[in-house]
Amino acid sequence: MRHMPEHPNVVTLKETYEDVHAVHLVMELCDEGVELFDRIVARGHYTERAAAVVTKTIMAVVQVRHGFALCLSPDWSIDILS
Repeated sequence: MRHMPEHPNVVTLKETYEDVHAVHLVMELCDEGVELFDRIVARGHYTERAAAVVTKTIMAVVQVRHGFALCLSPDWSIDILS
């Protein structure tokens, strides 16, 4: 994750720490973002063009992660929508 290029739609890894019990990841604070699901509900509906823009953004992130052999969690679709 450290070697992944920065992307405006991906949280960055700041630091890692390891102890005898776990590996701790310090991630970028995301306190200004809005969940995609909340945006959809607030907007009421999306035009086909607006939905295409959102889908293109999601696919760009997936492409970056794939290029660096990073796996997505089994619930990645839930993470995107919730």
